[in-house]
Amino acid sequence: MSEPTNGFACAAGDQDFTATAYRDGKGARRVTVTGTCACQTSGFKLKLELVSPPIVPDELHVNLEEVKPTGIVTQVITPTDVEGTFDIGDEVERVVIRNRNITVLIKEG
Repeated sequence: MSEPTNGFACAAGDQDFTATAYRDGKGARRVTVTGTCACQTSGFKLKLELVSPPIVPDELHVNLEEVKPTGIVTQVITPTDVEGTFDIGDEVERVVIRNRNITVLIKEG
């Protein structure tokens, strides 16, 4: 895991994420994006949020959002998981986490 940068409390890089595409029961293509970030303290909640409109047709654009902990937390670098599932078209080949400049190639599951 990478060190925190750009004012974010949780660090992440390309190597910290995977993206796996699959077809649901109705034949629609979906992608599940999973990752682990190194947060400055325990208690952070992370989420992936869709960013629209997409800039490039073969990319899915999302942002990695941090929700800071409340109350007393352990002051230690803490691995924190994040996961999001999104509907995608057949042309989508990669996920871009736009606010972190992270690109993840989609693998078929």
